[in-house]
Amino acid sequence: MKTLCFLTMSCCLTMLFSGVVIAGQTHTTHCQLGDTVRVIQVVYPEGGELPCEVRYQREGEQSVLWQARNEAGYCEQKAADFVEKQRGWGWQCTFMPDDAARSETD
Repeated sequence: MKTLCFLTMSCCLTMLFSGVVIAGQTHTTHCQLGDTVRVIQVVYPEGGELPCEVRYQREGEQSVLWQARNEAGYCEQKAADFVEKQRGWGWQCTFMPDDAARSETD
């Protein structure tokens, strides 16, 4: 059962970060462990599929972990892999629709 849940989550994350979501919109995942929150975002600075960046925010500081100018899907895959890594460390991660994530950061 645990394996089935993991496979289902992996498939969902892959779909969310692989182009099923609309390119050009910021895709945000919130990860929480206790009172601590991490934010992982796929951002499209020019509004299209490329270029893209994976931004990571923790303890009030933001950094760019990965970026791509030529390979579509690269940022989405890196973000999905990083979210899975967070989950492996015990974090509870939730994908936030673009509108909900924007209202939380405003």
